[in-house]
Amino acid sequence: MSSSIAALSWPLARLGEGIEQLARGANLLATGPRNQLTATSPPQHRAELGTWIEWAGERLGLEAEPIESFVPQVAEWLRDIGPAILQIDIAGEARCLFLLRSRFGGLQVLGPDLQWSTCSVAGLRNALCADFEAPLQAEIEGLLALADVPERRRKAVKALLLDQRLATQKIENCWLLRQPATANLRRQLAESGLPRRALGLLVALAVVYALEIAGWRLIGAAALNGRLDFGWLSAWGLAVFSLIPLHWISGWLDAGFALDVGILLKKRMLAGALRLDLEAVKQQGSGQLLGRVMESQALESLSLNGGFSTLIGLVEWLFAAWILSAGVAGFGHLLMLAGWTVLALWLTGRYLRRLKHTTFQRMTMTEQLVERMVGHRTCLAQESPERRDADDDSLLNDYLLSASETDAALIPLIGSLARGWLVLALLSLSPAFVSGDTASIGLAISLGGILLAGRAFSNVATGLAVLARAFIAWQQVAVLFHAAYREPPSQPFLSAADLRGAVGASGSGKLVDASDLSYRYRSGGEPVLRGVDLTIRRGERCLLEGPSGGGKSTLAALLVGLRQPESGLLLLNGLDRYTLGDNWHKLAGEAPQFHENHILTGTLAFNLLMGRHWPADKPDLLEAEELCVALGLAPLLQRMPSGIHQRVGETGWQLSHGERSRIFLARALLRNTALTVLDESFAALDPETMEQCLSCALARADTLLVIAHP
Repeated sequence: MSSSIAALSWPLARLGEGIEQLARGANLLATGPRNQLTATSPPQHRAELGTWIEWAGERLGLEAEPIESFVPQVAEWLRDIGPAILQIDIAGEARCLFLLRSRFGGLQVLGPDLQWSTCSVAGLRNALCADFEAPLQAEIEGLLALADVPERRRKAVKALLLDQRLATQKIENCWLLRQPATANLRRQLAESGLPRRALGLLVALAVVYALEIAGWRLIGAAALNGRLDFGWLSAWGLAVFSLIPLHWISGWLDAGFALDVGILLKKRMLAGALRLDLEAVKQQGSGQLLGRVMESQALESLSLNGGFSTLIGLVEWLFAAWILSAGVAGFGHLLMLAGWTVLALWLTGRYLRRLKHTTFQRMTMTEQLVERMVGHRTCLAQESPERRDADDDSLLNDYLLSASETDAALIPLIGSLARGWLVLALLSLSPAFVSGDTASIGLAISLGGILLAGRAFSNVATGLAVLARAFIAWQQVAVLFHAAYREPPSQPFLSAADLRGAVGASGSGKLVDASDLSYRYRSGGEPVLRGVDLTIRRGERCLLEGPSGGGKSTLAALLVGLRQPESGLLLLNGLDRYTLGDNWHKLAGEAPQFHENHILTGTLAFNLLMGRHWPADKPDLLEAEELCVALGLAPLLQRMPSGIHQRVGETGWQLSHGERSRIFLARALLRNTALTVLDESFAALDPETMEQCLSCALARADTLLVIAHP
């Protein structure tokens, strides 16, 4: 490393301070208490540094995303990654650089003196890649000499050869700092600069209409006053041609604004979908969830398109009101404009009410359709033929009737509002026009204002109709939007030693310590569990038996952290859920019942190693393959053309019931958690295979809880 880069690097002991200062320098922490991470020491082991940085980002309400780059793309990568934390090695010591952004060919770097300095992108790139390139330098120099490459071309050829040789080598240990999708939406909008861009779009639209009105004024005044010569026509032409680049700029601003807002909404909805309460997901059918996904897509496109149309209409409405106030009718036209606006809002409300009912009917049809598709084989086998289409016909008739009423409410809003205004406003000018007492310039001004107001009502009507549909879509997906938000965690960082029992257990040997646990699925319902006491010590093998519906699976969900107890105390390795947070899932894992487990579309290796780092390295793949053989899946691997890399799932290699059960078992065992819960994992296996799988589970699991029927 060069001396300049070394001088800008931070020791790991000050990592927390540097992350907070970087976040404030990037305006990611405009408010809030300072020095939140200063007193928190990072871990001593390098293997846990990434986990600590991600925890520190969450503590600040941010997201620290690990990123990497192949060596040939490092220079471009460095220009785009700020704000970021980059770990480097200097004289065998791990240190960090805090990068803000690329500017004028250099990177802004936060130094240990809390001052911002500029670092050369090329210099940092060479420093990062030096360890990869050094062993190849002599070989490539000899090759260039042997090929007699001219001196003037050697540098370029050498760079190309290095890129080819190092195409698969990665630069890692870098974390991008940004607002998470779960952050307050106003903070995300402010960080992305969308309010300023919206203001710029509004200003561009105002300039467009101001120039358009100025052009009307020029050509109208010249024509009405008999001064229509080449000079006036030239001035009018200049105003018209000036509108072309302004229209292009406003369109570009609108497209960029819509794209970035759509990205924010997509991230937010996805984060919300992944954070939905387990019970809330189970109570909704797949059709209802699919309907919400469809509505979320509609929300993005409709709200942006409708908002832009409405915005244009409002700008036109304001200019029209200003022009009409200077016309022959003056205050009378303003009253008419206000009254017609109230009519537009009433028509929008009428359309909204009918659209809401139609959307409900459509969602119901979607839910029924998906359920019929999933249960098609059951319906063919067990439902009487004369009943199969009865419910579908009734739903379809109700939907067609509701859709007709909705269309009838839309026609006056879209088709008649603007035309009705033009007819009514022009009729109001007829007395002044017939009498001939009014100056022609006043009539021209009023006529221009009426036409502009008609165009405004056309845009507003279209925008309001689209926004009404977006509002209905919002009602369907609001639960996803709100589910995404969560408070920054306040739990302390727990190292691997802490999680494995260096603290908390105090030598007691207790892995699970539960007392007086109670749980009910819904408020006011009967408790599924009441007053449960349970102790599981490290290394124990436990069997939990009970009748169907007795709460065995519910207890398993509590033990692995999928549900929270209503009352009572539950400790895992001596720590409660508040202290462990999401680390609970690192200590306890489960193979749920067959009907609640799933083979994802992907390779068999991915399905087996979901609980580990992906893409998997070679030792993990070998371990997964060995476990499959131990569970009796060797014939399956031999039949698959690609072995463990064969694509499986709904659109891939079809697996039998017993094969799926053993893959679910292998997936749980490969997580290597301190507690492994197997919920009826052997129910679909024959006695010989069950004995083989049980022996494997007993040998591999640290602490095992098996749930089965008596």
